[in-house]
Amino acid sequence: MKGVLISIRKPHTDNIKALIKTIEVRKTKPRIERPFPAFIYEPKANGGCGKVIGEFVCRGMMNGGSPLLPKQSCLTLEEILEYSQGKPIYGWRIADLKIYEAPKELREFYKPIKYDNACGDIGGGRILP
Repeated sequence: MKGVLISIRKPHTDNIKALIKTIEVRKTKPRIERPFPAFIYEPKANGGCGKVIGEFVCRGMMNGGSPLLPKQSCLTLEEILEYSQGKPIYGWRIADLKIYEAPKELREFYKPIKYDNACGDIGGGRILP
């Protein structure tokens, strides 16, 4: 099953861990079938650890115009509107949350791939498993 790696800053990760935030607001949605796993990378900004802290299963998307979006995303309507910049947004439903006992390094989520084409091996790329 394909998955996605998403970057979520503190304090949003704290709200996810506390099970307060049940929707992650995004400007995009993956082009993969639901449900899919989403791995949470917490960048070092705002006191984050710079590692993958956990994962959840996205079973569905909430419409960006839902009146429930602000409460479930722990954002104000003004913050959502500012973030969206007038473009469509998607509420990723957070289900089956698993927070790792010890955060994991990014390199643990990639596997090496080899490219073979008419120009030969250009090697060294990485993709999510």
